[in-house]
Amino acid sequence: MIRTLKKSLDIDLTYSANSFIFILRKIPILKDLITDDIYKSYNLKRIIRFIMIFVNIIKKSILKFFYFMIIFMITYQLFFESIIQSSYHIYIILTIIGMFINNKLLNITKKDYFSISLFRMNPLDYFRANLVWNQISNLVLNSLCIWLFYRFLLMSPFKYYVLLIILSFFIRPIGEYLNILFFKKYKYFWYSNTKLYFGILIPLLGLCFLPMFNIYLSFSIMKILTIVITILGIISLYQLWNINNVKLIYQRLFQITKIMSNKNDKDYYKQAMVDVRDKDKIIHSKKIEGKKGFDLFNTIFFERHKEILNRSARKYSFIIIIIYIVLGCLIISGSDMKDSINSFYHNNIGCFVIIMYFINRGAIITQAMFFNCDHAMLTYNYYRQSDNLLGLFKQRLLTVTRVNLGPALVVSLGNSIILLLLGNYNYLTIILLMLFILSLSVFFSVHYLVIYYLFQPFNKDLEVKKLSYSFATLFTYIISYQMIGISVNILSISMVGLICTIIYVLIALFLVYRFAPRTFKLN
Repeated sequence: MIRTLKKSLDIDLTYSANSFIFILRKIPILKDLITDDIYKSYNLKRIIRFIMIFVNIIKKSILKFFYFMIIFMITYQLFFESIIQSSYHIYIILTIIGMFINNKLLNITKKDYFSISLFRMNPLDYFRANLVWNQISNLVLNSLCIWLFYRFLLMSPFKYYVLLIILSFFIRPIGEYLNILFFKKYKYFWYSNTKLYFGILIPLLGLCFLPMFNIYLSFSIMKILTIVITILGIISLYQLWNINNVKLIYQRLFQITKIMSNKNDKDYYKQAMVDVRDKDKIIHSKKIEGKKGFDLFNTIFFERHKEILNRSARKYSFIIIIIYIVLGCLIISGSDMKDSINSFYHNNIGCFVIIMYFINRGAIITQAMFFNCDHAMLTYNYYRQSDNLLGLFKQRLLTVTRVNLGPALVVSLGNSIILLLLGNYNYLTIILLMLFILSLSVFFSVHYLVIYYLFQPFNKDLEVKKLSYSFATLFTYIISYQMIGISVNILSISMVGLICTIIYVLIALFLVYRFAPRTFKLN
């Protein structure tokens, strides 16, 4: 098993090194300097492999560090008076969520295909090697971060963070075993079943907010939970170690994910998410009557994709309605939360920027555009002419904005009802807040669409291939997150939001017309 693990890591590093060299040769300045002989250079490959190891360790460490930092910031912002108890509570609930949604053993990559199908590794040994490697790497990273945050930052007792380390270690194999059992029984991943996925995810996310009602997981409950998870984790590890039919599982996974077509399981389900069903391809003649040009082209596209786009918006709208119903009940019941809610609307109105950032469906809409339309149309030069691009951009902007206005209207109406129940706000304030929310929806609709046209990040398999696009989305998130701490009155932020949205729409039209003919292309 150790030999299998070593060989597996060697394949992974070799593949990464060759991919890195391939990318270097694509750079215009270097493509003439770097020849095919570079693939034969043993010493250079050793250096590149060392760099890959270092980068991978740094990347995983940073991601894990940010995960704990986000938990700390949430508890610091929302539950400062009970920050230690709240951070334990939220971390444990999120760890339980991770047990369901962060499964690695069935996450098929090219390395798995190369190792099992091409290099003929023993599937069971390979499976065990991945199991051991995942457990060890997660134990090291989780232990370091738990020790850093809970020992030095929060000054919590030794017994608490030891429990968290044990719980984090044994809960992962439980999730992996449940995922494999589900796959063996139903022949698909449970998280592709949206009803089951959201049926598990939403209640667990709701439990994260129990500290708002002074309800926490006590140390006694933590001990009992850790003991139960440890027992179940040991059983799961035993079952995973002695699992049957591993070869058949891998063969089915390779067939499902079409690994040699550059589709791993993540990309496969990303594509399934934007795939058009046969019944949606039928468009009533009344929908396209009297339309021509890009208006007709855009109407046909969005009529075929309306179920994809509206499905996502409906789910978010439903979740938002539930949240506002809960807030309304808390205010009507006269609980202590009324003052906290009132204080939020007075001092943290900037939080709605990050809220609207997550609610906006621009990302899934642009994926659908590319996968079912643009990746084929971009092979024609006329499609990339400035006037044509701008004309289609305007049509798409109107439709994308209309889709995103659904959840935005729900948020606006929810805020209006909450403010009326609080009774401390006049009608002008309520109207301005509604305009602010709607302007944010328009702003992010424009933003997702314009960065799609300016950076076009996808290849034919919907993999993101442009770092510039990733940096643009990351920068957007950082700016949106920074708005959380801004304390400003509703009148000022509403006016700024409206003005910025109008200016951004004009800038977006200019940028698309000026630069998209060069940037909107196939990768």
